[in-house]
Amino acid sequence: MTALNPSFKEIPIIDISPLLNPYAGKNAISQTAQEIGNACKNIGFFYIKNHQIPNDHLDRVIQSMTGFFDLPENEKMKIHINQSKIFRGYTPLGKELTNGKYDWHECIDFGLDLSPDHPDVISGKQLMGPNQWPEKPVKFKKVIEKHWNLMIVLGRRITEGLALSLGLERNYFSPFMSKSHSFLRILNYPPYERDRGEKVGDGIGAHIDYGFLTMLLQDEVGGLEVKNADNEWVKAPKIPGTFIINIGHMIQRWTNDHYKATVHRVIPPNDAMRVSLPFFFEPNFDTIVVPLEKFCSDKNPAKYEPFHFGDYVEKTFTTSYSDTMV
Repeated sequence: MTALNPSFKEIPIIDISPLLNPYAGKNAISQTAQEIGNACKNIGFFYIKNHQIPNDHLDRVIQSMTGFFDLPENEKMKIHINQSKIFRGYTPLGKELTNGKYDWHECIDFGLDLSPDHPDVISGKQLMGPNQWPEKPVKFKKVIEKHWNLMIVLGRRITEGLALSLGLERNYFSPFMSKSHSFLRILNYPPYERDRGEKVGDGIGAHIDYGFLTMLLQDEVGGLEVKNADNEWVKAPKIPGTFIINIGHMIQRWTNDHYKATVHRVIPPNDAMRVSLPFFFEPNFDTIVVPLEKFCSDKNPAKYEPFHFGDYVEKTFTTSYSDTMV
């Protein structure tokens, strides 16, 4: 395995086709898992190529996103997040807090889309229910639902690579992901306004992701930056034909800090609109996250208590959206 280098200057690109090919040989799969392990241990971020998601689909996704954000404000407000009890819908510009400052973006949040007559919704289970879908653009819902389905499959394959990189069985995490309580967020970062005020920060302020695995589709404008061990910000621009992947706090807890989530931020553009679409691939709602025994010992005891993933997410959302739910 490559020597550790947390003072990275660039983010690696990993060919994940062996994880998607049922006929791939053991050596190819092992090599891919090792590359994932190196990236997770050193950086917490990596690009993936040969992911089998069609380019024409990704083009339609970007077009649908820009089509929505180009709508008049009154049209976007029809699905305002305060109309949802489960944190689904549109959040206007500058209404989310990170590190005490308002983020310079607008967004729509989607989750597992369950109809009102679904048993989990009828029983009042936390964070379960329908999405709010905009009426425009006309094919928006169809495009985003297809993207959701593709990302669930891709997330499972990447997770298998993660398991192998940790010396676990390939399907170790599968029981925890069978009904993945994932989330999808569509973001727009407009250029900064000169009079935005002292309380407005970056597009998204410096943070680590709370969940398991993030798969990001972004446009050519750029703005994502990742912090290395020397406290330098390394740019993570779009690379054609790739997604950028990062691990979140759930993997950090599960591995007892063997893999650690990495601080990152988004700097808004000066003179252009930037759109991006992170897909947060998550465990099942009722998963109990416990540090794996193989990463705990007398010299390195468990750093985290077992906890309920769904309860954690609800608490996280309640804090993050406190200013928008009015």
